[in-house]
Amino acid sequence: MDTSFIKKLVNIVGTEYVSDRKDVLLTYSASASIGYDRVYPGAVVRPANAEEVSLILKLANEHKVPVTPRSGGSSLQGEVIPKEGGLVIDLLRLDNITFFEDLRSIRAGAGVTFGTLDKYLKKYDSWIPVYPDSSLICTVAGNVAVNGAGPGSGVQGCMAELVLGLEVVLPNGEIIQTGTEANPYAPGPFLRYAFGPDLTGLFIGSLGSLGIITAVSLKVHKRMNHYYYQTYGFDTAAGAENFLSELRHNDVSVPLAAIYEGRILDFFLDMLGEEYGVPQTEWPAFTVSATIGRIRKDQLESDKKMAIQICEELGGRIVNVPELPQGEWEDRMWTFLRSSYVHGWWWMMLYHHQTPTNWHRTVEEIWEVMDKYGIIGHTAGFLTGDSSYNFYPQLYFDPEDPEEEQKVRAAHKELSRRLFKTGAVPFKLAAYWVEGVEEMVPYLNFIRRLKETIDPNNIMNPGVLGGI
Repeated sequence: MDTSFIKKLVNIVGTEYVSDRKDVLLTYSASASIGYDRVYPGAVVRPANAEEVSLILKLANEHKVPVTPRSGGSSLQGEVIPKEGGLVIDLLRLDNITFFEDLRSIRAGAGVTFGTLDKYLKKYDSWIPVYPDSSLICTVAGNVAVNGAGPGSGVQGCMAELVLGLEVVLPNGEIIQTGTEANPYAPGPFLRYAFGPDLTGLFIGSLGSLGIITAVSLKVHKRMNHYYYQTYGFDTAAGAENFLSELRHNDVSVPLAAIYEGRILDFFLDMLGEEYGVPQTEWPAFTVSATIGRIRKDQLESDKKMAIQICEELGGRIVNVPELPQGEWEDRMWTFLRSSYVHGWWWMMLYHHQTPTNWHRTVEEIWEVMDKYGIIGHTAGFLTGDSSYNFYPQLYFDPEDPEEEQKVRAAHKELSRRLFKTGAVPFKLAAYWVEGVEEMVPYLNFIRRLKETIDPNNIMNPGVLGGI
C-alpha cells in the first residue's frame, strides 16, 4: 500500500493504531470462516470513534482503496475476508455502552461483543435475548450487519427485531443516525420507525457493503430466570414440525427449540453429548429439544403443561432427556460454533431460513445431495420466531484432498439451487444464492443501483453482497 496513504491514516488515528506489518496482516487475512482462502490486506487501521471512521472513508474514497469493516471476525461465510491490498477497518475500539433503563434500551458501539453486553446487563437483571453462535467474540454491530439469529430467537425472532436505530458512516464519510435518535433532543432510542422510510432496515443484513455501522441501539428485556428443559419424540417429521408451530401459536415461550432427525442427532451427540451428560437413549425418529423460559414461575408451569398437552395431541411422547436442551441453552454463547470445529474437518455452509413446517424439505435435499456426491455433512438449526426456522447445513471435506474439496464445492452450489426452489431464503446474501437465478434478477438490479448510488467508487466491501 502507498506510504503516503499510510501516513495519512496515522495522522487520523495515531501511529499505534495503523499497521502494515506482515504478521499483523496475517491476522486479518482470514476469519472464523473455513473453506475460504486467505487474502492479505495492505493495511489495518483501528479508529476510536465514528468521526475517525468518517475521515478514513473520505481518504479511502480519495485514493479508491477498497475497505473491509471488521469487528470480532467470527463470520462464517467470508464476509470479512479483505480485498487484496485493501484496507481493513477494525472497529473493536468502539466499545462504549449506554443503558437507558427507563426506555428499556441500550446503545452499544461497534466493538461491543454479546458476551460483554450480557455481563453488563446482568447487573440490571436484563438482557438481549438473542445469542449468536459465537457470542463470546461476536459483536452486536457485526451481527446486525448479517441480520443474525441464535438461541433466544425462538421468542424474539432474528436480530433485526431488536434494533431501534443505527449510527452509520456512509461510504462518502457522512455520518447518519436512524430511529428516534435522529432527533438530537430525543431521550434515547425508543422507536425504530421514525422520520419516514425505514432507513435502519437498509443497513441490516447489508454485510458492510453500504456503510459502516458504528453504533447500534437495541431493545432490552427483563432476564428470564426460570427454565424447563425437555425432549419430545415424534414418529414423523410433520409431528415435530407442527409441534414447534403450535408451541408458538399458543404463546409458549421457547427461546431455543430444534428438531433432530436420528442421523443428525447421532452426529451432534458424538461431538457434544458426553460433555452435556446426555445418557444413552433409544431416540425416536424425530426429536424436538426445547428450552422453555419465563420471568415468573407460574408462567413457566403453565407453559410446561401446555407443551406436554400439545405434544400428546399430535401423537408425540416425552423422551425425558432434559440434559440435551439444558446443555444447548446453558452453553448457548458458543455451542453451535464449537460443534462446527470439534471434528477437525473443513466445511462449506448454507445459512438459510425455512418455515417450521417445511423443515423436512431442507433435510431431504441435503441428504440427496450428499448421497449424489458421496460426501459427508449434517444440518442443524433452531426456531427463530412464529414462522421461521434457521438452518445451517454443513458439507465437510479434507483440505488436503483437492478432489474431495471440488466435490463439496459442486455440491454446495447445487444445494443452494435446490433449497431456493423449496422456498428457502438466505439471511446472508452470498453470491452463491443468486448466481444464475433468473427470479432474482430484478431484485439484484435494484440492489446494484442502490449500491452504485450510495457507493459510486465501490470501496465498501465490494462483491460481498450477492456478488455486487
